[in-house]
Amino acid sequence: MRIAFKTFGCKANSLDTDTLFAEAVRRGHEVVEENAPADAYVINSCTVTHAADRDARLSALRFKRQNPSGLVGVVGCYGQVGKEELLAIDEVDVVIGTANKHKVFEHFENTSSGRASDRDQVELSAGFLPKDFPGSRNSRASVKIQDGCNFKCSFCIIPEARGRSRSLDLDVVLAQIDAAYAQGFREVVLTGIHLAHYGWDKGTDLMELLKAIFARSEGPRIRLTTLDPFELPDSLIALLKTEKRLCPHFHIAIQSGSDAVLKGMRRIYKAQEFVDVTRKIHLTAPHAFIGVDVIVGFPGETEEAFQETVNVLEKSHWTKLHVFPFSARRGTRAETLEGKVPANVIAERSRLLRIKSEQRLHAFLESQVGTLHEVLLERPSEKFPGLWQGHTSNYMATLSKPGNASEKGVVQSIVTEVRGERVLTRPI
Repeated sequence: MRIAFKTFGCKANSLDTDTLFAEAVRRGHEVVEENAPADAYVINSCTVTHAADRDARLSALRFKRQNPSGLVGVVGCYGQVGKEELLAIDEVDVVIGTANKHKVFEHFENTSSGRASDRDQVELSAGFLPKDFPGSRNSRASVKIQDGCNFKCSFCIIPEARGRSRSLDLDVVLAQIDAAYAQGFREVVLTGIHLAHYGWDKGTDLMELLKAIFARSEGPRIRLTTLDPFELPDSLIALLKTEKRLCPHFHIAIQSGSDAVLKGMRRIYKAQEFVDVTRKIHLTAPHAFIGVDVIVGFPGETEEAFQETVNVLEKSHWTKLHVFPFSARRGTRAETLEGKVPANVIAERSRLLRIKSEQRLHAFLESQVGTLHEVLLERPSEKFPGLWQGHTSNYMATLSKPGNASEKGVVQSIVTEVRGERVLTRPI
């Protein structure tokens, strides 16, 4: 059977698709590109916004147009919380939630069963945490160490979609990292739905895992995914001084710089905590790249509250903003909150923050000209023939000149100039 995949959402979802990809091959199927003729299509869905739901539905319609006789399966978060909605669409043949994504192949292989839905809410505690390293379709590997979330942020549906937090055993994580390194991957991204919750159910935590990883004499460089401001202890920041394999790159979800708005979001920190932790990172590693998530236009965000966010951002250290215009998700508490912000106001505030982000990123990249970095070469650039795209350990997007771009790997390189949101590097 020829099977194509389409993935929406977070890095954890992307890793889940890697696992499904490997399972399809193990079962003897041929994996093809999503625009190629296929016998079956797997849509690994996201449900963080209504737009994400819509994108999954539109993909189902598109795949059915590509091959009216092909099977279309929607798996993942939208499948978990929106089964009935999806099964009301004629073009969708199979709907499966988060815990049993791999069962989509059983339905494809047994087409006589007709349209199907796996009702796996009761199995959410098992999660979708592969015990073996599934490989990666990319030049960097990801290891999903945690799934689910115990928090109840008022704007988020993910706890309903993925259940409570659960983790892989520490030795299983180490084995997967070893497998990735043995297969030639020189960077591993530790990912999860709430990464800092790793180990809470196993009597350990993220710091203990990092200590175990770096206790080994060799291995890939390690990159972390999103953390909240209070989830970066001094001990983690201090590792930037002593452990070269820890990438000096953090992604922090502040969401708002207004304490009143944060309270409405049910976030359990104050805006000043973000300011303090970014200053600590900057003092320890001035070259660290800090990406920041900000939600604009949450109910109750007055002009004064928005200005508080601007002020917090101006006095803190960060490199790039990821700006998300607020959109109420059905089934969340935020849907019922008063103080709705007009769409045109949200758009204007988002525009202002994106301008600040462009300015801050450009200044940071310019400050890195002449500095030495380890560049992970990832793939030839389509836009710039003869150059390779990649990333430095501190997550600057790079273009590498011929000479250090003959094969994938980590290469010592000097930043020579800035091109848009990328830097040009040359080998030493």
